[in-house]
Amino acid sequence: MTEGESALAEIPDPGLPDNRHGARQLALQALYWEASSPGDGRRALCELGEEAGMSAPTLEFAAQLVGAVGQHGGELDQLIDAAASHWRQDRIARIDGIILRLALAEIIHCGIPARIAMDEAIELAKAYSSAKAYLFVNGVLDALVRQRGLPL
Repeated sequence: MTEGESALAEIPDPGLPDNRHGARQLALQALYWEASSPGDGRRALCELGEEAGMSAPTLEFAAQLVGAVGQHGGELDQLIDAAASHWRQDRIARIDGIILRLALAEIIHCGIPARIAMDEAIELAKAYSSAKAYLFVNGVLDALVRQRGLPL
């Protein structure tokens, strides 16, 4: 190992934060896993949460989000279809669709204020998707929030 490699080896991997933002990241990862391997969402959440060392409240929030997306996926997809008028579901990047479902589930089924869910979705898109995906995510969510008359 070179001197530069040993210095890098000493920097701890911060992993996911043990808070609601980290729970959203964990939920996103579990939902992506679920999209790739249907039926494995709960297992993914357990394995990823254990690996990240998440606390029980953080894991509970992540599980609530994954459950809401799973239970209401059809409804969430219909809302996305209606708001993304020039985009069919098959044209939306998988990760962007999951981020949209996650944010909508938070707003509609988990009682999270729209502004918080939207801000978190934008941050997830910046971290996990393409460079300008956050603009698309913001536009779709903004349209949906306005259509439903929710306060920003």
